[in-house]
Amino acid sequence: MLMTMVTYAQKSTLIKNINPRAKELNHSLNTVGDTLILISKRTINKVDIFNKNFEKTFSVKNDTAKIALNSIPVGRFVTEVKFYDKLIVITLLRHEVIDTPVKTEVKNSKKDNMNEKTLISHQQAKGKVLISETKKQKAKPQPTKTVGLYWVVNTINQGISSRKIMRIADKETVANMIKKNKIDLKTKSGKLNNLTVWEVYDTSEFMRLKRQNPDYADAKDADCFNTIPYYKSQTSASSI
Repeated sequence: MLMTMVTYAQKSTLIKNINPRAKELNHSLNTVGDTLILISKRTINKVDIFNKNFEKTFSVKNDTAKIALNSIPVGRFVTEVKFYDKLIVITLLRHEVIDTPVKTEVKNSKKDNMNEKTLISHQQAKGKVLISETKKQKAKPQPTKTVGLYWVVNTINQGISSRKIMRIADKETVANMIKKNKIDLKTKSGKLNNLTVWEVYDTSEFMRLKRQNPDYADAKDADCFNTIPYYKSQTSASSI
């Protein structure tokens, strides 16, 4: 890697990588020297800044980034800009502690309307700084799934014997079965009965899953049915 071009700023110095294979990455410091500016024609996955005593990773997942250097201490650092198939190495020299908090900016660029010079100018004019490290986006609420039918496993204990009924049922039938089970549990003869009901979103896919996976009742996640029982009268030791 050839690194002979040097850019100086008040708080930092960047020794640029002038290897022809690194020309796709435009890398520089802002005027003050507290921000590393990266612009590429391809997606930058992440940036690692480290030496033997310090290491920090910035997730980018974009083609443009402004990386705040306020968390980087004084010293000499290797800066690795990582693409999915390439690694470009830059040397960063930090001269002064940055007292004023600055933030990292990762933004989309309009490649079809802007060349690299226009993009730099656009970014500097905006003067915005975002988070130092990629914030976790708030999880979007999952869309509500429509319950088609219900899968019912009803174990009826009759003294020395028991029988198990497994069937697909509609909402009205399930409501009646739950009502009866609650009454049975209060009686001496029916206190060991067990009723478990699951909501089914896709009946055909559920039946296929059930045939292929005998342990479907222990599944933690599935698209075709709700793995958390809609109703369960008691913990059953028998396999479902």
